[in-house]
Amino acid sequence: MEHFEIQVVGHLDQRRAHALGCELLQLLPDGRSVLTFGAVDQAALYGLLGRLRDAGLELVATGRIAGPVSEEGSARSARTRSSDAPRRR
Repeated sequence: MEHFEIQVVGHLDQRRAHALGCELLQLLPDGRSVLTFGAVDQAALYGLLGRLRDAGLELVATGRIAGPVSEEGSARSARTRSSDAPRRR
């Protein structure tokens, strides 16, 4: 299973994040939230993005996490942003 970080505008509470399927929630000082999700494939990822849209959350950034997920945020330094990932042709 791959893990993804998704940044949204606003601070979410733990209950709402859990209802969306979030595995880890980080609140940033600038008012954004970073949600970490697991997705088994592209279809699951698109379903997740649809749930975020349906919840009315404004998407700021998404990225694939290359390393293990931990609450200390160690995966944040190992993540691959979608803009950095190699593109398929």
